[in-house]
Parts: sequence; structure tokens; C-alpha cells
Amino acid sequence: MAGAMIDVLILAGITLFFSALIKGISGFGTAIFAVPLLTAFFFPPGEVRVMVVTLNLLLNFFILFSENRLTKANANQMKGLMLPGFIFALVSGFFLVQVDDRLFTVTLGILLIVTALNKLFKIPFSIHHPGRYFIPVGSLSGVLNTLVGVGGVPVLIFLSNTAYQKNDFRKTIMLFFLAINTGSVLTFMIQGAYTQSILIQTLSMIPFVLLGSFTGMKIAGYINNLRFNQLIALLLLIMGVANLFNGA
Repeated sequence: MAGAMIDVLILAGITLFFSALIKGISGFGTAIFAVPLLTAFFFPPGEVRVMVVTLNLLLNFFILFSENRLTKANANQMKGLMLPGFIFALVSGFFLVQVDDRLFTVTLGILLIVTALNKLFKIPFSIHHPGRYFIPVGSLSGVLNTLVGVGGVPVLIFLSNTAYQKNDFRKTIMLFFLAINTGSVLTFMIQGAYTQSILIQTLSMIPFVLLGSFTGMKIAGYINNLRFNQLIALLLLIMGVANLFNGA
């Protein structure tokens, strides 16, 4: 029994390594890849949600601190997006019990497919005054982060259609994820979601995600962004369709 559990943790760690690798390259990826894969093969949705959000929070600190981007000035620029995200990530924790495995799986499938289609068939439009939409976009992302563990989809699509440059986009998305993951972790603590087994599983995954993130950051400059995003989109589309079938 113990040997089987160790095997599961190692395979889950490898999954998280590659998910964190993608995050190190692009600024996102841990949740949107790790959540469907971990729920499909290793752990129940409720455990995965708590584990991935917690690991993401650690990664947010690691990446922002290592790149010297964790500053008050940077946060002030996006507080209109970060504050509603944090608040709704925190408050939505009171509805965790209403999200059963079927609703979780279907919602996750929809989010994966929307993200894939956005990357594959991006409809060109520009949001000229993004500040007007910070509250609804941030709020929706916060809710999805706590209830499903994948809160980045609305804000990723939103920011990709603004005038932000690539570096500004990456900085913004990382700071926003820091805010919503903090809110989600706090509500998990309030709701008593951190059981002993989840804590052990989460702690055992930290080396995998840190190594994956560090590796991704190192090789980011050598990646063909167009091909990389196309591959990401195809994988997301496959996982999204699979989740919809499983939840039907």
C-alpha cells in the first residue's frame, strides 16, 4: 500500500513538474494542466483543487520574487483587478459544498475548451479601456479559482485583448494570480479543507513545481511562442472534450 502511494505521488509530481514548466515559460499553466490531469488519474477533485491552488500560491511568490516584480508599485497598477479577484475568491468558499464532482468536471471541461479555442482561433478585437472591466473579470476569475481551481481563463482572455505588452502582461497575470490564490487559500483554511493527507500531498509536490517553474523560466527565451501556444491549445482542447464526456 505504501509503495503504491509513493508511485502515485511520483507520477503526480511529474505531472506538476511539466505543468509548472509551462507556467515558468508563459506565466500560466499549472492549474489549467494539472487540475484535469490530477483529477483524471490520481486524486479526487476536492483534493486537487486545494493542492493546486496552494502550490500555485507558492509558485506566484517564487516567480515574482525571483524576478524582482513583487513590489507595491506593480501591485498598485492592477489593484482594480486584483482586489475583486481576492474578495470573490474568498467569499465563494462558502459555496464549495454545492460543487459536486459532476459540476466540477463539466465546468472544468468548458473552461479548457474556451481557452483552447481562444488560442487556436483568436478573434482579433481590442479592449481600449480595460479598467472598466476589472471588477467583473476579476470577480469571475476569483470564483472559478476557489470552486474549480482554474481561475485564470477569464483574465487570460481579457488581458490578451488589451494593449499590454508581453512583459507587462506576464507581470500583471502573475500578480493577479497571487491575489486570487491568496483568497482561495484563506477560504480553504476557513472551511477546514486542509486535511492531513492533503497537506502531506501538497508538501511532497513542492520540489516538483519549483524545479519545473525554474526550468521553464530558464528556457523561456528559446521557445517558439507560436508553436508552443498551438501545442498548448491542442492539449487543452483534448482534455476539455474528455472532461465534458466524463461529466455528462
